[in-house]
Amino acid sequence: MLPFKSLISSKQLTAESIGEIFEITDYMQDVVETKGRIDTLSDKVVALLFFEPSSRTMLSFQTAAQRLKAGPIFAQNASSTSFEKGESIEDMIKVVAGYSDIIVMRHAQPGSAQIAADASNVPFINAGDGGNEHPTQAIIDVYTIHRNKGRLDNLHVVFGYDSLQSRSIHSLTRLLAQYPGNKFTFIGPEALFPNQAMLDELTTLGAECDVQDCAAVTKDVDIIYLNRLQEERFPDLQLFEQNRKKYRLTRADVEGSDALILDPLPRIDEIAVEVDALPNAVYFKQTSYGVPVRMALLASLLGRA
Repeated sequence: MLPFKSLISSKQLTAESIGEIFEITDYMQDVVETKGRIDTLSDKVVALLFFEPSSRTMLSFQTAAQRLKAGPIFAQNASSTSFEKGESIEDMIKVVAGYSDIIVMRHAQPGSAQIAADASNVPFINAGDGGNEHPTQAIIDVYTIHRNKGRLDNLHVVFGYDSLQSRSIHSLTRLLAQYPGNKFTFIGPEALFPNQAMLDELTTLGAECDVQDCAAVTKDVDIIYLNRLQEERFPDLQLFEQNRKKYRLTRADVEGSDALILDPLPRIDEIAVEVDALPNAVYFKQTSYGVPVRMALLASLLGRA
């Protein structure tokens, strides 16, 4: 059993809980490959509330619910809900909790996940709260690293290109920083370096941190983790346009490197298509793990794992 009712932040995750999730995920991956569906949650309803654009996260949670034979219910786009009428997050969640057994929510407001979890009397999963956190993506990321590298410690991880605003980078760094011997190099434009508070937090957790204004670092690197520039979070789109093509990983940058190349996607400009053919470019396999990981989380938080 996981030591929490709701998953809000990757800071809740420990090596022990990650190990438990991995074990359940391995089982769920086998279910997907051999049986397709099981009736673990056939008596449960999963509420999927996505008030910010999503494809991979929304579809993989929907698939996870379907493969566990749960009944999913949906709300997409705040303008089609009572948020448009001024309803609070707290009231919306209290209503939806009366319709479902677990709630998954994405919302543009940083901190909205904690507000929702506090208001809910059923388990809650943060599927992204603005530029703050995306803990289920971090679990997918470390599961991919573990399957390909066999460890989560003593890794040199390069993060780019928008470490300031990427919730996926925020959650993954906070999770990996809990493992000993990890070094993080943040690359990209100086204006998008992680803020000092984040660097201080990671250093306190034990990670070694460095920042470099460049498009690629490959020497003595185990993982290259890239994410698009977060266009929707730029107060000044001129900064976005100035840098979207400048910071881009090409095949020439990583030719001969065995660094695992990850990206939570969608890819916009950050990785050239020519990189896809490299054996260490595993971002599409990474996305496929979203289903068994989220199956594991739904089952675990509902006490069925």
